[in-house]
Amino acid sequence: MISTAPVYVVTCRVPPGLGRELRVEIAGRTVRVTGANGFERAFELPANAAIKSLQWEVYTDILELRVPLEGPRSGDN
Repeated sequence: MISTAPVYVVTCRVPPGLGRELRVEIAGRTVRVTGANGFERAFELPANAAIKSLQWEVYTDILELRVPLEGPRSGDN
């Protein structure tokens, strides 16, 4: 049986072509994404997010942030 850890996913629109210019910064549980022409978004991650494992990818005009959640999963004993 394969078991996968739960993952917290956040998506947001970004201006097309901005992907390589995005800057992702983490302060505490807040992820701040900035880019050209004043683009800025901020996201608060859950308390059980494994912040050191945060990954992000840009798909044309969509930014996707993915971070695994730590601790017991629902239904685990």
